[in-house]
Amino acid sequence: MADVLHFHSPQAAQMLLLAQQVRAWERVAPAEYQALQQRQLHTLMRHAHQHSPFWRERLEAAGWPTETSPGAVLARLPLLTRADLQTHFAQARARWPGLEEAGIATSTTSGSTGEPVRVEKASAMYSPLYAAISWMEAQWHQRDAARKIAVLGTGLTDGTRDSWGDMYAALGLRGPCVVRNITQHGMESHLDWLLAHRPDYLKCSPMAAAELARLALARGVHLPIRQVISQSERVTPGQRALCLQAFGARIIDRYSCEETGWIALQCPVHDHLHLLGATTLMEIVDGEGKPCPVGVPGRVLVTSLHSFAMPILRYELGDIAEWGAPCSCGMVLPVIARMGGRTRHQVQTDKGLMPMPFLGDELGHIEPIRAFRMRQYTDGTLQLQIEAPRALTADEQAAVRAVFAANGLADLPLHVEHLARIDWPPGRKREEFERVDRAFEPPPSTR
Repeated sequence: MADVLHFHSPQAAQMLLLAQQVRAWERVAPAEYQALQQRQLHTLMRHAHQHSPFWRERLEAAGWPTETSPGAVLARLPLLTRADLQTHFAQARARWPGLEEAGIATSTTSGSTGEPVRVEKASAMYSPLYAAISWMEAQWHQRDAARKIAVLGTGLTDGTRDSWGDMYAALGLRGPCVVRNITQHGMESHLDWLLAHRPDYLKCSPMAAAELARLALARGVHLPIRQVISQSERVTPGQRALCLQAFGARIIDRYSCEETGWIALQCPVHDHLHLLGATTLMEIVDGEGKPCPVGVPGRVLVTSLHSFAMPILRYELGDIAEWGAPCSCGMVLPVIARMGGRTRHQVQTDKGLMPMPFLGDELGHIEPIRAFRMRQYTDGTLQLQIEAPRALTADEQAAVRAVFAANGLADLPLHVEHLARIDWPPGRKREEFERVDRAFEPPPSTR
């Protein structure tokens, strides 16, 4: 029956066609992959030069249109910053004749660094493409949208919906979706809610999933889940291990941002990410802007190949990542081996700034650590707050310090503070690292 003709709505048919086209990138030859990206980059640059005053000036300064290689032009462009988009919002737009105001959607970032960033997108292009990649991701991980999914997140209204969303409903997939606001109930209550509904899939932050897994293990309850679909935060090996132990579920990670949409999806076989080369050109560069080789962490720059309403070229997201070796799964899509957190989440050492992916990757494996937050003060002192149900043993404390020493931080003073609960600020994302603009003063209880 798979080859029988089936008529869908025009919107669903467009989405399915786009998904098929994006999936074609999974197995193209490397030379063809590069040629396709360069062709799309050329189209975007030509459009930006014609319709955007901001980009016309930048592109001409970088050699456009005399330079015949769009890749060479891209390499000469200055990095696009949050401040650029905030200051030159109107000039960065690329309005073309026939583009109506009603056809423009504006995405706004959370403003976690202060002032939010706004980016305009052409809805007729962006919306079906976003849906197509969402559908492709579900196919990669063999997700069955006729089954039940539970969603825990901020800003949600508790309730039940008759499908996972419009895209799935248009395809006749009407698995129920139960939704709950994560900030309006405690974790014990969320676990009871999940036990009552018995969902096949759970969508929430990896930190919430790990906390629910710990509760389930502590209570000895059985809650089989097919997959935990991650959102909002970086996934750590410790969180993956907890969800596998408690639910038998693999955490499925995704990488996206408000400014450009989907960037990378977790491999169907492994835990690393595959870059979506059909829609995104990504660079990982060092402090001097030079490309980082495989295994070396650097700053993430993205060029959104579909960003015609407001071109996004060499945009510095503020993330740290590292490339990985080619994947054994059969797809040629570039591998992002590891996400290393935000650039602002780097420790200052006498050798410069140091990324800290080890925080979650190594500390998260030490029992009984449930969560942690690190602060660095102006005198270089590190304060590690550990959320745990009991005090760490001497061996566990030694293991914590060994992690810091193994990652080149043995020379910095380290103060470890045990807390029953970390006072996280409200919001979608938890900042695991903070800079404090003063010298360290030990808490009164430790003086």
